[in-house]
Amino acid sequence: MNSNNEDDKERTGYPRGMPVKPKFIMDEDAEEVTRKIAPTMIMPSLRPLPTMPTSMSSLPTYNYSSMKSSTLQKQHHGSDSKATQFSWKLSFIPVLPEFHPLERTAAFVPNIMPVQIASRISNVLRERSIEAQYENGKAKVKCTTAEGVDFRIRLYRGRGRYNHGIIVEVQRRFGTSFVFHNDTQAILNGAKGKAIAPLTSRSILPEVLDEDDEDYEGNLVPSAESSLAMVAKLMKLSGFDSQLLALKMLSPLVDSERLSLSTARAVASSLFEQHCEVGEKVFNYVINNSNKSSTRTTKCGILDDDDSDDDCDASNILRNTCLSILANATKVYGKVPEFIREALRPALLRDLHDADKHPNTAFLSTKCLEYFIQEDHDNRELKIAFQVAYEAGQARHANLMNQSQKCMVFNDAYLR
Repeated sequence: MNSNNEDDKERTGYPRGMPVKPKFIMDEDAEEVTRKIAPTMIMPSLRPLPTMPTSMSSLPTYNYSSMKSSTLQKQHHGSDSKATQFSWKLSFIPVLPEFHPLERTAAFVPNIMPVQIASRISNVLRERSIEAQYENGKAKVKCTTAEGVDFRIRLYRGRGRYNHGIIVEVQRRFGTSFVFHNDTQAILNGAKGKAIAPLTSRSILPEVLDEDDEDYEGNLVPSAESSLAMVAKLMKLSGFDSQLLALKMLSPLVDSERLSLSTARAVASSLFEQHCEVGEKVFNYVINNSNKSSTRTTKCGILDDDDSDDDCDASNILRNTCLSILANATKVYGKVPEFIREALRPALLRDLHDADKHPNTAFLSTKCLEYFIQEDHDNRELKIAFQVAYEAGQARHANLMNQSQKCMVFNDAYLR
């Protein structure tokens, strides 16, 4: 990697010491050729396979590259579900490269049209509230879960004895989550047209019993102060990793589903005190919205991986984590502190109006704005923003749709 290019990237506004590409902490001089989800690279089992005829010419093969998108749409009329503006509109699927090492998380779907499998996957991503950026020309989707796991979905046409179907591959790139395996299985099963298990709570932690609160009552304030002090020390360190680790430590402390309500409320109260160092850092991340759309300067081929050309989204990762902290802290605290209300409100409203670009961020901001409604000075402005978010969620993000609808009902009660 050219050192001059590194100096130029550091002048783009990232905090000092923050890696320009936090997702790609690897040998920077080499091109990424391995994936990070499986310990070894193997071909998928692709079983069970249909009985192969003696003559390969009798197999149904599809010339995907020569078929027009409009023709594919006509053939798909009346299939799995109607397409939306955020659906995956495929016009071409590349053949699996001869020496491409597929992930374990790959599946073979025989005798299916590209538009049909794309529609199935789009529906799964919407129902599981996974943010998706569709790249029709490359048969690829960039995805981000609510927990911040970044992954890719790629489609390939099979070769040889697998030329009668499509291979679906899921590649994890960044982040961890206890439920990511379930998301992967839902995507692969959905691509095959199989029934998907109903989506349950994404939290697998046991519920905290009410009597557990009594065990903490004597040490609530010291525990909250010591926890925030540790987070504050980490936040003083520069770099993406230190900032993210500090926020990940803070996140469960204000979540009543992961700790007792009393403990979460005590930490939230300390966080919302004026001149709280940690609280100010969290609020600043939320207020300073630096989401920018990336601009490509070089043209990539069908099979090229363009991740190296993407703008660094480190600030978006940190900001979404802070939005989640703010939403949970406000929930247990019961209201929005007056000294931060007017500073936070414009930034949260911008997120709702950008819901079509960043639905995960809009969902978190909608959870925060739920507690602005009761004492807001312009509920009509909130109504417009909730409506925009609702329409985006209806098209591509179930959680955003449901949360926006909840807020609209609550907000309408104050407009009457």
